[in-house]
Amino acid sequence: MKAAKHFFVFLLCAVMMSMVSDVAAQAKANTLPPGTYKTIFEMLKDVPGLEVTTTSDKSGGSVTIRGIGSLRNQKNPLIVVDGAIYGGDISTINPQDVEGISILKDAASATAYGAQGAAGVIVINTKKGMAAAKQVSVKSYNGSAYNYFIQNKTMLKVIGFEDEIIVQGVPQKQKENSLVFMVKKKELLVPIINIKKVEMIQQ
Repeated sequence: MKAAKHFFVFLLCAVMMSMVSDVAAQAKANTLPPGTYKTIFEMLKDVPGLEVTTTSDKSGGSVTIRGIGSLRNQKNPLIVVDGAIYGGDISTINPQDVEGISILKDAASATAYGAQGAAGVIVINTKKGMAAAKQVSVKSYNGSAYNYFIQNKTMLKVIGFEDEIIVQGVPQKQKENSLVFMVKKKELLVPIINIKKVEMIQQ
């Protein structure tokens, strides 16, 4: 009887710790007046899950995602701006143009972006012409890449291991180990294990 009671207490504690962990993963947005951030690195310092170092040289600094790779062999995270992989210098991004920042660092991120996403992905959404007078909101999603695509209704091109296009569309939900797409008003289940990579399509 005592053993059963102790097991119940242990199970209850585990559930509560899991709930606390889930709540902690949802980072609150830091809202600051326009002009507060002078560089993109200053803004990234306020995003949970990032290690940001600022320098006085031409690069302006460096960014790594906590919990990915080793300190000795840390590759740069992939930068995605408004759905497109950003090949330029991150220091050239104007912080006043940024609306939100999301950090993707799970196994799904590496699958979604291929080898480029192995060191994690920093997704930056810009204001796209919104009023500059609005306050800057710095936030971090810090979750699964697939959940991010679903919640943000992202148009995807899903590519298989033979480099064939499996489907193009917006994932509706994740059902167990498959992504669900609507094709001609019918559900199409794409097993994640069959996905080589996905590409975001700008709408």
